[in-house]
Amino acid sequence: MNKELDDGFIGALMVSLQDERVIEKIKEIAEAGSFSQMGEPKELLREKDKEIAKLQQEIESKKEEIIEYQKMIHRLNEKMESYFNELQKRRADYREAEELYDAIQQLSETTKSSLKGIFKGSSVQEFIVCGVQYENISSLWDFIKNEIMEGREQEREILLALFLYFFQEYSKTYDTPLYKIQQVKMNEVFREDLYIRALNSKISGNITDILLPGYISINGKTIKKSVVRI
Repeated sequence: MNKELDDGFIGALMVSLQDERVIEKIKEIAEAGSFSQMGEPKELLREKDKEIAKLQQEIESKKEEIIEYQKMIHRLNEKMESYFNELQKRRADYREAEELYDAIQQLSETTKSSLKGIFKGSSVQEFIVCGVQYENISSLWDFIKNEIMEGREQEREILLALFLYFFQEYSKTYDTPLYKIQQVKMNEVFREDLYIRALNSKISGNITDILLPGYISINGKTIKKSVVRI
């Protein structure tokens, strides 16, 4: 009985499936389902594309930030290198000042007593502060000149090193130094308008020794004549 019913149902279904209206309806249902299934992935793709585009924008923005940070790091490294070089230079200058301060302690008591009016205090720091003042540099030059003219040259080397060091340090305090060392050439003909003849020199002739360099102003005016031997 059931078999007969099933056979009848199947037969009726087969007849219905041959009906053009049924066939069209089935096509419509199938196509609608197909479009619906295809629409979902397309929408998902569009969303993903939007997310990818947004991420790419963020990546580009981060790249620009990284470039700016790299520039900043480069500038900071340059500043650090400049500060380091300046620190090294200051340390070198300070070491030289320390060495000169120690050298002063080895001078005779008479010389040290004479220099007390120029270098006051009892520390390297006070020594430097006094030494870079122009009035003290000028007084030191005068003292060295008088020692040479009196024939006391035993300590000239230390005194000359003192003068040259502080003369250079004083010049560094200006963008354009106010003074510069007078240029004197060995074997140059002696001229009284430019130089001072030292003790035990000839009346005239060529320069054989430069005992104390003088200095001139930036406009060429002679401030201190070099002390030379001929």
